[in-house]
Amino acid sequence: MIKLGILGGGQLARMIIEENSRYGIEFHILSKEHDSPAGMLTPHEVIGDWNDKEVVRAFADKCDVLTLENEFIDFHILEAIEKSGKTILPGSLIVKLIQDKLFQKETLTKAGIPVADYCEVNSAIDVRTFAEHFGYPVILKSRTMGYDGKGNIKVNDESEIDDACDILQKRGKLMCEKFVEFDKEIATQAVRSEKGKINVYPVVETIQENHICKYVIASHDQFTEIRESIEDISTKILSSMSYVGVMGIEMFLCKGKILVNELAPRVHNSGHYTIEGCHTSQFENHVRAILGLPLGSTEMKVPAAVMINILGERNGEAKVEGIDSILACKESFIHLYGKSETRIGRKMGHITVTGTDPEELLKRAAEARRAIGI
Repeated sequence: MIKLGILGGGQLARMIIEENSRYGIEFHILSKEHDSPAGMLTPHEVIGDWNDKEVVRAFADKCDVLTLENEFIDFHILEAIEKSGKTILPGSLIVKLIQDKLFQKETLTKAGIPVADYCEVNSAIDVRTFAEHFGYPVILKSRTMGYDGKGNIKVNDESEIDDACDILQKRGKLMCEKFVEFDKEIATQAVRSEKGKINVYPVVETIQENHICKYVIASHDQFTEIRESIEDISTKILSSMSYVGVMGIEMFLCKGKILVNELAPRVHNSGHYTIEGCHTSQFENHVRAILGLPLGSTEMKVPAAVMINILGERNGEAKVEGIDSILACKESFIHLYGKSETRIGRKMGHITVTGTDPEELLKRAAEARRAIGI
């Protein structure tokens, strides 16, 4: 029996276990808290800090292969574990390149991937110089530990630069990007095997609310004109990094032009719909890739699917209400992550609806979300 360790115990790790349990894999979870979403599904949950080298080393000793649920683990720790002979996929070099957004952009640029103009920021002067050249607004970013809009500030004019720098410098090093006037935010997931086989999932539209993904819209009929370009971009990215596993690729669509925004070295929120919408979910293909198994089809098995995140709307104990109405609806699927505490904006679960008409599915997804209290 293969012992697969996951560094992180949140909903992504939970869905990895759910989607691969039939393969008889023994899952081990390293979580910072007891009864994590993933830890509820396996007796092999270890509580500890994944940025403590000795904790990770002891955890790794129990596993045959390790993978990541998030990219916020110190790559030096992963590197040390690899040197001891353990396999981690994606590995320390990938995490080093991706967890620092400046390194990530430089890596993409070297691979010939289109990205927004950017620069390194060592002082407020660098932001002023960049804005003088490209114009306002600009986006000031923390190079590390940023997600769901955290670590980003839109700077509209020179008077806002100093305050933005003061706020974000508490997170660490900074970078600056040209503001992108996009038509749509789009995304895909791509998976690469150890032998170099690459499969790319459909291009989806993502709709954000307060910098957090609210809807994901997938359809056989959308983005046909850019599908080949997205596959080429995805293939270049994964091949240039010799990447193994699933990668989330977030992009902007600007008057037919594609700009890659950010990469995630893991399964991704924009791919949750693949559980019901595709022949092989992103969670299953990730495990297939890192264990050296043949990749599954990434094609959709339904004409269209819409996913809506269930985000917390209050702070306190989680209490689920209204699940009956969703379970009674054909082609509606609810996933609750088992989190005991809800917080405003916290991802507590998601709902996927499938069918033929994306506009109709958006309405159904919104109605289903309104029926749920948590």
